[in-house]
This record gives sequence, structure tokens and C-alpha cells, in this order.
Amino acid sequence: MSVISAEGSAATVERSLRGIEDLVLDEVLVSFPYNSGSQLHEYFGTGRVPRAFGGSCVWQSFETGCLVSDMAGRSVTYRIDGRHVAVVHRHADGITVLDPYLLHVHPLRLDRADARAGVVDLAADAYPYRARADGSPAPSGVRVRWRLDDDSIRLNYLRFSPRRGHNVISRSFLLRTDRLLTTVPPAPDWIRPRLLHPEQHSVSVRVLHPTSRRLAELVLPLAAPDLTTNQLISKNNQGEVSRHGTAGFGRDSELVADAISVHPTDVYEFLLEAAALHRAAAPAGLELADYCLEDE
Repeated sequence: MSVISAEGSAATVERSLRGIEDLVLDEVLVSFPYNSGSQLHEYFGTGRVPRAFGGSCVWQSFETGCLVSDMAGRSVTYRIDGRHVAVVHRHADGITVLDPYLLHVHPLRLDRADARAGVVDLAADAYPYRARADGSPAPSGVRVRWRLDDDSIRLNYLRFSPRRGHNVISRSFLLRTDRLLTTVPPAPDWIRPRLLHPEQHSVSVRVLHPTSRRLAELVLPLAAPDLTTNQLISKNNQGEVSRHGTAGFGRDSELVADAISVHPTDVYEFLLEAAALHRAAAPAGLELADYCLEDE
């Protein structure tokens, strides 16, 4: 049910809409984590998993779009780039893009009035907030380019690499108006092949802890010969990789589990089961790349 009143000035309605977008994005970031194993459980296993375990990048966008639609009473569109989906919402002055997988801190609002030569550019902070060698903060970021002529939106996600000492582009997507998802969620026959795409070479749970606002991720590489707990690795807020059994892995596991409100072993079992489902459903001869074990 919409919480925006039809009465009141346009400015009041716009402020209410912005407040809802802010609230929804933050809620999804901290309570619906990226989890590439959730839909393996749902579509190849025993069904939907508890909400606290989150969902794939696509399901994060579904969660965001549905909440905005329900709370604001406004329609949204879902634009596709390959296996990725982002939410686009139009308003009187332009558009808002919501893509929680890219961890932007605030909704990506682009106004037509800011266009230069038919292009609106925006740079926004994103998680994780890392630290440089001298201790100074190094936030991640999302760069957005909206072209008014064809209504396309380019999203580039950058993270600071402590190992390299500079920002690197981690993800890049192009959202066009001719690539839309009209049914949410799509039919299982559309979903299942995409869950087994070769580019999905791990199952992982990545959380933004609601209190510390630090990132942590548990990963099980799918190319491992044996899908066991010993193959699990973790990444912390700085992008440092830790192997199972190390102190760093233990710290990261606790952060992930605390964000989901479960025990670490529950997360391990969840990932192991998801990986087993993937292996059982994967087509014969599917080749998966090795997972990079270098610190970022």
C-alpha cells in the first residue's frame, strides 16, 4: 500500500518519494544480502530460502523494485544487461536507478536539468569504504551516464584496490530500453539456464553488516574438485582473502553470520548444498574458471 498521499504539492510528493527510495535501498543493502546460492536452492532444491539469506543480484533488484512500488504506489521498470537486472524509476525531473548489487549508498538520481550535450553524469559513493596505506578513507563508487537521446544508462562500479593502490572498475553494465524484464519473477525456464551460466563460477554470500557497515563475504569456488568446507574462503572489507581455518576466515564468518542472524556453520552448509545442487544440475562438460584467490 502506498504511503504517499495524493494530496499536497508536487514538491511534497517528490520529497516523500525520495524518502521511500532512500529507506528501501538501505533496507535491502543491510537485510537482503547478495547470495548467489539462494536461487539454486529455490529452483533446483527444496524451494525458497528465508529472506535473511538474501538472493542473487537479480532478486535484490526485484526486492527493491517491489518495495518501492508497494510503498510509493509508482511503477518501476527492470532493465537487463546479460544476467544482471537493475531498477529504473521515472519521476518528473528525470530518473532514479536502484541497483543494490552495486552497493551505492544513496539512490542514483539523475535530473534532465543537469544534462551537458545530451548526457547526464553522476558519481556516487558506494560500499565498501576501504582504507589506503596511509589510513585515509577510500570509498568505492558508482559512475552513471544517462544518454537522453536513446535513454541508455551506463553503470560502472569501482573499488579501491589496496594491493594496486588505486581504484579499479569491478563491474560495468549498460541498461537499454529495448532490454526489459516484464514479468517478476520470470518463468523458471528463463531462470534455470542463467543459474548455470559458466560465468557463475562460485556460490557466495556477501553482507553489509547493519551496524559496522563493513563488507564481508563467504565464497565456495565451484571449480574445486571437492565441494567441502575446506574449500571455503572469505573476503573482508579490505578485499583480503582468507582460507578456511584461519583467524581471518573466522572473523569474516562471524560477521556474515551475525548479519544474517544465524550460526556460521549454517552459512557453510547453505553454500555447500547450493554448490551440490549446481553440480548436479550443470550440463555435461560445463567448464568453470578458477576463482581468483588474490587479495584485492
